[in-house]
Amino acid sequence: MWDQIKDAAARQVSKVLASDTTMRVLTSPQVKQAFVTVVNFRAEARDLVEKQVKDVAKSLDLVTRQDVAKLRKTVRDLQDHLDELRDQVSEAQAAAAAHQDAPHGQCATATADSAPATDSAQAPVSKPKAAARTRTKAGATTK
Repeated sequence: MWDQIKDAAARQVSKVLASDTTMRVLTSPQVKQAFVTVVNFRAEARDLVEKQVKDVAKSLDLVTRQDVAKLRKTVRDLQDHLDELRDQVSEAQAAAAAHQDAPHGQCATATADSAPATDSAQAPVSKPKAAARTRTKAGATTK
């Protein structure tokens, strides 16, 4: 029954929209201008409400969406940096283990790239491994 009512209503709306009178009204400059005015008013009202919400949030010391977005970005950046540091530690541990396993006086993997840094300021910084992690829209990270 609902389908019949919906179909009948759709047919009537189609007839009205296809009529010459409707086409003249919808294409008239006054209607176009009224539509533009309504759209602009809606955008201005939304902007005003957003500004007022931000002002109230700031005055009440509340967290805003922008604050949360900045924090999410900071957390992602820190997670990436932590992953880089973990990789560097793993590489240094592997190089140290290889050095210990090598016969005395020889190091099987002693190269400039694999030798552990003695000064943290001299430690090589690796590029972020973008393929190693996938971010979801909510900001959660999966490996």
